[in-house]
Amino acid sequence: MRTARPSLLALGTAVALALGVAACNKDGSTAPATPVLSQVQAESLATTVLDDVAGEITTATLDGSNGALASAPAGSSTATQCIPTKSPTPVTDSDSDGVPDSVRFDYSGCIISHPLSIDSLSGTIDLIDPTKSAADHAVERVFTDFTRVTVRLLTGAKTSVTDNGQRRASHDGTTLRSSETNFRTDYVYANGSTAEHVRTWESTFTADVAGTIMRDALLPSGSWSVNGTSSWTRAHRSYSLTVTTNPALHYDASCTDAPRFDAGKITAVVTRGSQTMTVTIEFTACGVYSVTRS
Repeated sequence: MRTARPSLLALGTAVALALGVAACNKDGSTAPATPVLSQVQAESLATTVLDDVAGEITTATLDGSNGALASAPAGSSTATQCIPTKSPTPVTDSDSDGVPDSVRFDYSGCIISHPLSIDSLSGTIDLIDPTKSAADHAVERVFTDFTRVTVRLLTGAKTSVTDNGQRRASHDGTTLRSSETNFRTDYVYANGSTAEHVRTWESTFTADVAGTIMRDALLPSGSWSVNGTSSWTRAHRSYSLTVTTNPALHYDASCTDAPRFDAGKITAVVTRGSQTMTVTIEFTACGVYSVTRS
């Protein structure tokens, strides 16, 4: 069990060691069957799943032509340091619903400074109105090599996250619905190891206070449910996941510790070959969670 978010550097090193353990004892006899995931591997998986849930939240309400905040990591208040290039200009909005017909944000050269780290951004996000003749606030976002490279100032450690794929979303003042199909996120950890997560998820967010979801603004507090399937690859081993939330994750807008949940549970049924394991991620306080296997 773990009650704090592990660092990407520690997870990268520990998982690489765990995956390299031999399957035989010193006397040559065959060791008992190993579980689908060790505890260290389960914690690495949990970090990936939580990062990808947080990634959805970051862009959830950015459906206007001023959606530059898409550059911010989840929980960041420093996105105004990075203003991406927007094209074309002027922006066309055929149905006058506030969602542009099509606009591209290019993040090349964007830098976001934090007290202990620096984020360098690149790639593009296309924001598209999939229903240009209906004022329904539907939006599609297309991520193309959208990459965030983080350098820790004290250690020089470098990690990166790259998104590719499409997300669709729509919302009113109280409820937001989001979906993504075969959306891919690639991770590079500080020790050089990598991971890949390809997912088909549907998500629903319900604000605690009705009418508080606003366009191009951070989400208010509320409940976030996620359901779907994905594949996770780590150190050349691939796993199939079925992900659900019950109870739903509670997003606390005032929380300063990513991923900004203070309650709720994610259950991931993990399959590799003929073996299956359930990994449970349960939040007990702001940004604090445990990871258990069964």
